[in-house]
Amino acid sequence: MATEKTKKKNKSTQVIESLRELINQPGSKHGDILPSERELGERFNVSRITIRKAMSELESEGLIYRIQGKGAFICIEKIPQNLTLLTSYSEDMRDRKLNPDSLILVIDAIIANSYISNKLQIQTNDPAYVLRRLRLADGVPMAIENCYMRNEVGAIIADTITNGASLYELFTTKCGIKLNNAFQTIEVACLTNWEKRLLGNDSPTSALLTKRQTFDINGEVVEYVESKYRSDRYLFHVELFAYQLSK
Repeated sequence: MATEKTKKKNKSTQVIESLRELINQPGSKHGDILPSERELGERFNVSRITIRKAMSELESEGLIYRIQGKGAFICIEKIPQNLTLLTSYSEDMRDRKLNPDSLILVIDAIIANSYISNKLQIQTNDPAYVLRRLRLADGVPMAIENCYMRNEVGAIIADTITNGASLYELFTTKCGIKLNNAFQTIEVACLTNWEKRLLGNDSPTSALLTKRQTFDINGEVVEYVESKYRSDRYLFHVELFAYQLSK
């Protein structure tokens, strides 16, 4: 006969499988809220402890995310970005059969402080431009992007860019720039209240912060970009190769 421990394990497994079916049913969308622990306990006739364990398992698998005091939400598969290729956000989305879009929040002339001037390799207090956009995929907010450009490049972009336009395409077609390489870092950062409102109140408080310095074929900086991506919708991947020791 099955032991009490085995019965509990089987019941927990059944709950997890039932929740997976609930999450993956047709019509489920990212951010849909799941029933409360009490409701799920009554539905499956199990304790709230069993429900919590099942939720923890699903969260570790990336199928749900939880917000303190609000509940558990469905997490649709994250969008991967290859870190070995210099591509635009629009190209990334199209490669994944998603419709890229962007909303211009700010595009304005600025005076570069010491930090931005260092990134753009210009003098402190030189004129520059900032372009802030909300990036979307299939209409869903994905990231907030702050792009800094040298004055001569930014002025052209300010006159030509529209919502939904690919900045990298404009670099090529309007500025005559050929991109060559970029240096990018990734770290974890917190979202401010206004950033959460833009990305969705259901977004996690933490975000993936990327910082990219892009160069043209002449070795000049074309842009410096800082972006905050929803950590529950985006991931970055890179292919690694074994280090070969010389004989």
